[in-house]
Amino acid sequence: MKITLVRDDLEKEVEKDLELDDGSTVKDLLEEQGIASEEVLVSIDGTVVSKSRVLEDGDSIRVFDVIAGG
Repeated sequence: MKITLVRDDLEKEVEKDLELDDGSTVKDLLEEQGIASEEVLVSIDGTVVSKSRVLEDGDSIRVFDVIAGG
């Protein structure tokens, strides 16, 4: 399946098209891309989703860094 990944690390935004195995989850994608799942939020078509969400062909995935402070 083909998906589009947009990685927004607050300094720049990088978009790339990826080919994944059917049944891949958001967590699988993050691991494959070397992105720590505890440090990001993921949205698909504008809706924040869980890391267990199964990806579908044509999904547009945006990965944002989480910022915390105090």
